[in-house]
Amino acid sequence: MNHCSRIIFLFLLVLVIGSLGSNTAGAGSGDEYLRAVIEDISPSSVGIDEEFTVGIGLENCGTRVPENITFEIISIPPDIIVTEGLVAHFPRFVYSNSERQLRYHMRTTPDAKPGPHIIKMKLTYGNEAVKRTTYYEVEIIVRGEHAEPRISSVTTKPEYIYEGDTVDLRLSIENFGKAKARSIDVSLDHGFKGIKNITLGTLGSNRSQVALFKFKANRSGTFEVPVIMNYEDDYGIQKDEHNIKINVLDKKGSLNLASVKVDPVLPRADDTVELTMRIENSGERTINSIKVYADHPFKGLKESFIGTLDTKEDGPAVITFVADKTGEYQIPVTITYIDDFGEEQIETQINLIVLKKDSGAGTVLLILIILVIIGGLIYYNYRTIRSKDAVIRQLMEGGGNSTNNKKQ
Repeated sequence: MNHCSRIIFLFLLVLVIGSLGSNTAGAGSGDEYLRAVIEDISPSSVGIDEEFTVGIGLENCGTRVPENITFEIISIPPDIIVTEGLVAHFPRFVYSNSERQLRYHMRTTPDAKPGPHIIKMKLTYGNEAVKRTTYYEVEIIVRGEHAEPRISSVTTKPEYIYEGDTVDLRLSIENFGKAKARSIDVSLDHGFKGIKNITLGTLGSNRSQVALFKFKANRSGTFEVPVIMNYEDDYGIQKDEHNIKINVLDKKGSLNLASVKVDPVLPRADDTVELTMRIENSGERTINSIKVYADHPFKGLKESFIGTLDTKEDGPAVITFVADKTGEYQIPVTITYIDDFGEEQIETQINLIVLKKDSGAGTVLLILIILVIIGGLIYYNYRTIRSKDAVIRQLMEGGGNSTNNKKQ
C-alpha cells in the first residue's frame, strides 16, 4: 500500500469511529436522564381507613429536554385505594432543568392490615429510537392497634350450684384494647350437657357484652373450665385462652315424695286400692311435665300425670288398682320431668301390704257373735225393765196397805 492509499484508509476509519461515537452519546445518560423522587408521604403514619397523599417529583438530570414522559402506578395493594388517575403523561419538558410534581391522593380500606404495603410505579420517556423505562417502589406503613377482649365478671344463676341444677352462666366480655375486636367467638368447654359456644360479633374499645351459657350440672365437684376466645383485630385473627372455676355441690333433690296414703289402709285381696302420693317441689325453680310411675304387680293404673309444680308447691299423683295378690311389696316409683335438656328421672320406692281375704265361716262367726251380743243386750234390758216394774208394784202395794191400817 502506497502512502496515499494509507492516508485514505486512515481517514475512512476515523470517520466510522466518529459516527459510532455520535450515536452512543445520543443514547447515553449524560445528555438525557430523567428520574422520579419520592418527596413525601403525608401523614407519615397512616392508620386504617385513613386518607393520605404521596408526592412524586420528576427531575431531569441530563442536558437534553426529555420527551414523551409517562409516569404511572402499575400495582396497588388491595388495602389501598387511589382516588384519582393512575397515569400522568407529559409530551416534553420546557427546559432541560425543568421539574414536575405529582401528588396522588389515597386512602386505606376499613379492613386494611397493619404493616408494610408496596406500591409499584413506572417511569417511561424518550423518542421512538431510544425509549427508557425505570421502575420504582413506594413502601406505605399502615399503623394498627390490638384488641384485648377479656373476662371482666362471671355470674351464675342459681348462685350456688347443686348437682342436677340447670345453670345460667354469664360471662361479661370487655375489650380493654384500642382496636375493635371483630367476629368474637367464645367457647366454654365445661364438659356438661348444654350450650358451649356463643358468637358476640364486634366489640368496640372499652365496650362489653354478655355471653350466656346454659348447661345441666349433672355431677358435683370443682371444675377448671377453659374459655377460648377467637377474634379479629387490626393485626388479623387472634386467639386467647382463659380459665374459670365452677363449683357444683352435692345433689339437692328438687322433687321428692312428701307423703303416701293408701285407701283402705290395710287392703285385703281383691280390694280396690287408691294409692295417693303427694310430690313436692322443694327446689328453687319451676318444674314442668311431672309424671309419676308406680311399677306395682297388680291390675290397674300405673301412671299419673301432675303437670307443673312451682317452687314449694306439691301435687297429688293418684293410682288405682285391684290388689289381686297378697303379700308385702316394695313398689318402685319413678318421678320424671322435662327441663331444657330433656327428660330427667328421680327413683324411690314405697311399701304395701295386702292381707288375705276373710273366709265365709269367719264372717258367719263374727255375725253370730254380734247377734249374741245384741241378744244379750236385749235380754239384759228386758230383765232390767221387769225388775224395775216389780219394784214399782211393790212400792205401790206397800203404800195401799199403810192406808188401810190407818182406817182401822
